Amino acid sequence: MSGATATGYGVVTKTLHWLTVAAFVLQFVVGYAMSPEADCDPPGEDRSGGDTSDAEDERIDRIEEACEARLGDEGTLETAWSELWGGGIGVDGISLPELHILLGLAILFLGGLRVAWRMIAPLPPWTPRLTASDRRLAHVTERALLSLMFIVPLTGLALVAVSDDLVALHIAAHIAFFVALGAHLLLVLRRGLLPRMLPGAAYVRKGRA
Repeated sequence: MSGATATGYGVVTKTLHWLTVAAFVLQFVVGYAMSPEADCDPPGEDRSGGDTSDAEDERIDRIEEACEARLGDEGTLETAWSELWGGGIGVDGISLPELHILLGLAILFLGGLRVAWRMIAPLPPWTPRLTASDRRLAHVTERALLSLMFIVPLTGLALVAVSDDLVALHIAAHIAFFVALGAHLLLVLRRGLLPRMLPGAAYVRKGRA
């Protein structure tokens, strides 16, 4: 039951699946929280420069600078990359850019585990609910999502370690991921296959999704 049987997916397969889902959700939340468009203006910012004291202006500036550092302004990802490799994570905890990079590495690790597990643990047979077209779509989206588990974080790591010019490639990988995910979810929900991946679910000859 750790891999897959004729009754459905096993514990290890389900665990890897939901760990992957959690890692990607957290990764995208952190990534979009680091957007330069995020608002770092503290309360009182609109009054600074004339209606506040010098001490108050300095306090507002410190809050704004700390917020921008957490959210990942220009160069912060590169700094986080250098700190991670140099063992320089601050005593105040992991910043958003550092967490973003660590999650990317975690997704790569999970991708490697899933590929290795797939090689030694067979999939259950196809469920009768899926038509021939459904099976082709399931196969394509499954392969695409598994490939993008490597492509999305690798393009992100290349962006900070090699060149900022690769940002378009990273964005393209995001778009491809969401397209493949949308097609996968549509198929799963339309055919009522989601319960097969839930913990503790047991099915008789339901097959793979």
